[in-house]
Amino acid sequence: MSLFARGIVYSIASAVIFGFTPILTRIAYDEGANGITMTFLRAVFAIPVLAPLLRLMGLSFRLTRTQVRDLFVAGGIGSAVTTLMLYISYSYIPVGLATTLHFIYPIAVSVGCVVFFGDKLTKSTLFALVSCSLGVLLFTGRATTGSTTGVILSLLSSVTFAVYVIYLDKTDLKKMHYVKLSFYLCLCFIVVSGAYGLATRTLTFGLSAKAWFYALLVSFFTSILALPLLQVGIRLAGGTTAAILSTFEPITGVVLGVVVLGEELSTPKAIGCACILAGVLAITLSKPSQEAGRKCETKAE
Repeated sequence: MSLFARGIVYSIASAVIFGFTPILTRIAYDEGANGITMTFLRAVFAIPVLAPLLRLMGLSFRLTRTQVRDLFVAGGIGSAVTTLMLYISYSYIPVGLATTLHFIYPIAVSVGCVVFFGDKLTKSTLFALVSCSLGVLLFTGRATTGSTTGVILSLLSSVTFAVYVIYLDKTDLKKMHYVKLSFYLCLCFIVVSGAYGLATRTLTFGLSAKAWFYALLVSFFTSILALPLLQVGIRLAGGTTAAILSTFEPITGVVLGVVVLGEELSTPKAIGCACILAGVLAITLSKPSQEAGRKCETKAE
């Protein structure tokens, strides 16, 4: 399997994992958890796994000044702040609408890469971008706009997450081993979500045993599996492609809603899934010809 094809597989796998973890998170919410606590715990539980793994693999914890700066932007602003804004937006508007507004970030990634880094937007990538964006929009159904605050937070979360993806693709973070990068990104999550939770008194640990268990599962699937898979996917396939492929996340949510929760598969959602699959197919069939022109940094520090 070529490097680009592996990047596609890793990106889709990451999106699928991110897509089913909200079900686990929902169970934890019913047992006393909240968005801020889950953001904090999913990072905390990952540290005892990632730190020994770093040592076992012979990787250094040392960072250069440039890496510290890039981690501050990508981890603190791009990833942790994104999660906080998205979770907070759920308090103002429906989750489906918030998620849809957040998933315009592939557009932001594409525009950012073209404007600031001179990347070429091919016809196939443009088709995939439009097709996947349309697919995500169809998932909203007839959701009302709700509070302006919620809409603004969701839109801002798409912009900050685009910053995260672009930084992982275009800076020295791309050269950092994915385990080391995951470790420091989790530290960023802990600092940002912990500070916000303490300041707003939303960080709570009065959870049931069931909530702690599901928080542990969410941490394993997101911080240990999905996060590193996304990083490798961005490294091998590129930020724009990985961002577009991340639209598999809402597809996963729809499928699990039908299979696990017995929800009805509406016509708009079915068409939305088809649009996303068409976009992914367009990327898969067209990108191999461009792979030779893309140099992937796979050597670990």
